[in-house]
This record gives sequence, C-alpha cells and structure tokens, in this order.
Amino acid sequence: MTSLCIVYDDIFMKHNPDPYHPEGPQRLAEVIEELSRRGVLAKVKVERAVKASLNDVTRVHYENYVEYIQRAVASGARYIDPDTQISRESFEVALYAAGSSIYGCEKVLDKGFDVCFVLERPPGHHAGRAGAALGAPTLGFCLFNNVAIAAKHLIEVRGLKRVAIFDFDCHHGNGTQEIFYRDRSVLYISTHQDGRTAYPGTGFVNEVGEGEGEGYNINVPLPPFTGDDVYGEVLEKVVERVLREYKPEVLLLSAGFDAHKDDPLTSMGLSLNSYVKIAELVKGLIDKGMTRGAVFVLEGGYGPGLARGIYNIIAYFIGMPLIEESKTTSSERVKREGLKVVDEVYEKVLKPYWGIEAC
Repeated sequence: MTSLCIVYDDIFMKHNPDPYHPEGPQRLAEVIEELSRRGVLAKVKVERAVKASLNDVTRVHYENYVEYIQRAVASGARYIDPDTQISRESFEVALYAAGSSIYGCEKVLDKGFDVCFVLERPPGHHAGRAGAALGAPTLGFCLFNNVAIAAKHLIEVRGLKRVAIFDFDCHHGNGTQEIFYRDRSVLYISTHQDGRTAYPGTGFVNEVGEGEGEGYNINVPLPPFTGDDVYGEVLEKVVERVLREYKPEVLLLSAGFDAHKDDPLTSMGLSLNSYVKIAELVKGLIDKGMTRGAVFVLEGGYGPGLARGIYNIIAYFIGMPLIEESKTTSSERVKREGLKVVDEVYEKVLKPYWGIEAC
C-alpha cells in the first residue's frame, strides 16, 4: 500500500466568488463530504494548510503582478477579469494555496510519504508570470500558479535537478507552460482538450519549448469527446514513456477533473477509470524507483467527476474500494483524430528530442 497524506484546510473556503460562479467553495465541500462519507479521512493523515511567503510567490510571478492582486483584493474589487472573481480574503487564501503545494512537496521529501494530495483553491495553472498567459483572454479562475511555485521551490530551495509536471486538467495550463518554456529542469506534459475548441486556446503539439527548454514542453491536445480508450493510449505511449525516460526526482500533477464526461464546462468523454489509470501510472513510477514521490495539486473540475475522481485516486493508493463507472469509448472519428495527435507528438517531440520511437 502507498503511503499518502492530504493537505486541506477550511481557509480554502474563504475565497468566495458569487454563488453562480463554477469555481466556488462548494467544489471543495463536495470533495470533503465524499472523502468523509467513504471513510478516507479516518484512514490518512490530513495536514493543515501552510501559508507561502511573498518570496515563494515571486520566484514565479512578477512583483508588480502580486502587488496588483493584493491591491485589488484590498480595494474590495470583485473581479480581476470577467472569469476570475475575488473576495476580501482571496489574497490570503491564494497564499495558503501556494504554500500548501510547497508543503505537499516537503511531506514527500522529508516525511516519508509516497504521495500527497493538496486539496486547495483557487486553482493556478492558467496564471503566468504577469497574469493571463500566452494571449489568453483571462486568468481562468486562477490567481497564483500553485504547481509552478512548488516546482520552483523544489529547484531553487531544495536543489533538485529534475522535476516533472503532468497536467491532466481539461484546459491547457498556459501559465505553467509560459513559466517553464525555456527551462529544462522542469518537464511539462499536458493532456487537454484541443485549444481550438476550449479555453485558453493554447497548447498545440508544435509548442515544444525554447532554448534550454526545447523538447521539455509536451502538449497532447485531444479532440472533444475523447474517451478512455484513446486517453489510455496517450498515458501509455506518451506520458509514461517520457516520465520513465526523464526520471523526475519529484512528480507534480496538476490535477484537474473537468475532462470527465459529466463536467458542465467542457466537452471531453473520460470516465473515472482514466483517473485510476493515472494513479496506476504514478504508483508504477514510484514502485520502480523512477521518482521519489508524487504531489497532486488540485486544479479544475466542476461536476460529479471531481469528488469521485479524487476519491478513486486516493482509494487506489490506499487500497480502498473504487467507485465503478463504465469505461467510455471514442467514436471512430474521434479515435482517428486522437491517435493522429499521438503520432504527431511522436514525430515532433518524442522522436527528435527523446529518441523514443512509436510503438
């Protein structure tokens, strides 16, 4: 059985958009209720949130951007942009979200946990150095890039040389890509709905990184309604093969659950089985000594797939019964398009930069 801890705190409920906003406190409330009802919280160590310092945050974000968020919150403003709302405690909560992501890494490095799941909000992977990234129209509900802040801490404070981020949110993590695009010490892999059909409109196969980071940015943009069958191919043929080659000292996961078939904001077709497959992949890397441990950092997910997907990942690691759901199958057209993307990733990224040939 894998040793696992959770980082969670009621402080994350104090970031309060308007009641109609999809990224509200009810998301985490539903997750905690699911985990409690199924007995998870009685079986794992639950740690309180830890607050990041401004220095932690400015390793990633420009000072003037951090000050802008701080001033906006202090002024009583309700909006950073049309998508991204704030409330009077949002700046403080965002510091706790960033700090808890760092703390999750410390639990893996220093306390003997194989896996830590950081249940925080607001999410972060759309936030670039100066806010909205790569021409995106908004920050997409994000304030500070929690997973990027954790990665920078691992590299600059803890002295790690190889950190990987696997982002399985349905939306491309444009902020994370921007931050590490020229950095080979952080490998970024993102599976997401094709940017031609979903916010933020980025994350195409030919975005491979620049300079020292060339080849260390891997995007797998999948067609709408991609099911478990095609996604399984992506995990096996792209994600797992690259992570085995890279052997990250710590694996960070931007854990979004909005690629689930019942999510109201997206058009993907995954079932809960795909999240279990991700857990299996992570466990395999840990068991084979290819990474010291993994830290899941919560991103999106706005429907029933959120709480159930998180439960299934944790349940898989600690040997509890899984929630069963029928596997999904892509249509012939979607399967053809999805596997064409996998072939393109091989030709443009895996073969030239990693020496990995198609299976």
